[in-house]
Amino acid sequence: MIARNSMTDKVKVWMAAGVVIIVGAFVICAAYRNEMAMASQIAKHKDYKLLGRFAPTFYRILDENAPEWKDGEPSVPLLTMSGETIARVTAEFKRQLDIEGSAHIHDERVINLHQKTEGGWRYVVAVNAPFGLGVDDYKLVPYRTLAVDPKVIRVGSVLYMPALDGVHLPNGEIHDGFVFAHDEGQSIKSNRIDVFVGFESDVDNTLTRSGRIPDMEPTEIYRVDEATAEQLNRRFAVQFTYNR
Repeated sequence: MIARNSMTDKVKVWMAAGVVIIVGAFVICAAYRNEMAMASQIAKHKDYKLLGRFAPTFYRILDENAPEWKDGEPSVPLLTMSGETIARVTAEFKRQLDIEGSAHIHDERVINLHQKTEGGWRYVVAVNAPFGLGVDDYKLVPYRTLAVDPKVIRVGSVLYMPALDGVHLPNGEIHDGFVFAHDEGQSIKSNRIDVFVGFESDVDNTLTRSGRIPDMEPTEIYRVDEATAEQLNRRFAVQFTYNR
């Protein structure tokens, strides 16, 4: 009995080891297929210019109706440039708004950072911009808008991120990898980018869960050729053009 049990235990160990090896092989193969797919996509677009490798982070629009903001006294005013009060929010909500840049508040309006003064940030109501505004009055578009350092990537540039190509989006679409440099960030400097993810968490969202674009893991970014940029600007104009 002892010998038989010993042999059975060895078989179990061998079987477990085999499962680990097989799973590991599948993971390696999947990663290889992703790399090959991205390489294939880039090969199709030989006129794109590689700008470098950029470390991505993510940002969002705040929702004051979300459970995370249910506590606290809304005593801090959000002021316009002329000093008028738009709304009152909690101190923590304002602190986070000053980082993220836009917010959907209780009365359904969307508030956006407007200009920084000696007294702090002033705000504007972003009418007809459901996710808020980036720079130059570009409307923010989830999974398409990037905040960039304008000294490194020109604002308005149409870009291609191979890591996003093929990611399944919440609306059922599959990302084609094209994004727009339509925003800037207070801490986005040099080879850093910030990807806008709408109302999703800036930590756990569709893109991070895809495994294709981990937080702060450098990824390649290309600037597309002029013909492609013109085509994509026409295609997405309705989404990012701001009409007051």
